[in-house]
Amino acid sequence: MTLPLWIQILTIALPAVVSVFAGIWAARSAGRAKAAEHEAARLRALEERIAQKKFELYQPMLEVLGDMMTPGKTEAALAGAGEVMSDFQTFVSVWGSDDAVRAFYRFRVASSTNPPSMIIIRLVSDFMIEARRDLAWPNTKLTGREVMGMRINETTPQLEEALTLDFDALARKYEWHAPWHPASTTSNSAASGSP
Repeated sequence: MTLPLWIQILTIALPAVVSVFAGIWAARSAGRAKAAEHEAARLRALEERIAQKKFELYQPMLEVLGDMMTPGKTEAALAGAGEVMSDFQTFVSVWGSDDAVRAFYRFRVASSTNPPSMIIIRLVSDFMIEARRDLAWPNTKLTGREVMGMRINETTPQLEEALTLDFDALARKYEWHAPWHPASTTSNSAASGSP
């Protein structure tokens, strides 16, 4: 028994059509994969440029802070700190993470109020940890104890407490008011003579 001609043609043509569609599909998929690879490479290059820019931004500030905590380098670091901080604060608000900007803001604002030394050490520690997160290690588990401990020859109970105590509790202990916290309503009312 001979099959009708249209069935014979269909039997021969169907695998050819399927092969053509498979080839087109494979070519489109390969094109999409290549485009995705190019996009991934572009994003990696962008991330590397941003990481390099962040490193260049943070490096002078971190060096000044490190020198401020190093005996024998403190005075020279303080002398050059103004220019470094000015440059840093201009660009960190654009390139820095929210937490790094917030930590630097607290350090900078507190510095102008002449805080107790343990408060400033804690603020430097908090900033350095946020810089570490922003630059390379977003999931860092280091604490102020490790970050500052390597810079200080002798750890005291007072320093240990400053680096581990909740910041608001530390401020209360030294009777220091954090300038980024608004003054309480009762103290404003008492100062203005309102009930």
